[in-house]
Amino acid sequence: MIFAGLLYLGLFALAASMSRHAQLLPAQWRAAAYGDRLRVAGWPLVLASLVVALGSADWPMRLLAWVGLAPVAGGIVLLGLTFGVRWAQVAALLAALLVLAGLASSG
Repeated sequence: MIFAGLLYLGLFALAASMSRHAQLLPAQWRAAAYGDRLRVAGWPLVLASLVVALGSADWPMRLLAWVGLAPVAGGIVLLGLTFGVRWAQVAALLAALLVLAGLASSG
């Protein structure tokens, strides 16, 4: 659960940092400084999701799940930003809750 949420949040941050998607986001995220911050935050989140997936005891299955989940999460981000930013924002909130739920259940 944790790596899925981190992966989605990373891909959402990367997509939100692109100029063509920034116009769909809230006005305060459109500034160039926010785009740079989102880009800088997106790649470490994607990398952290991979590290979390590889850090488990059954890492081969988690790696397979991560590779399969990457295009699914990217597709959800793409469709969310294409058809309605509200959907992408709600999915990002759900991804954050997924990470928190995974952290709470693991420790």
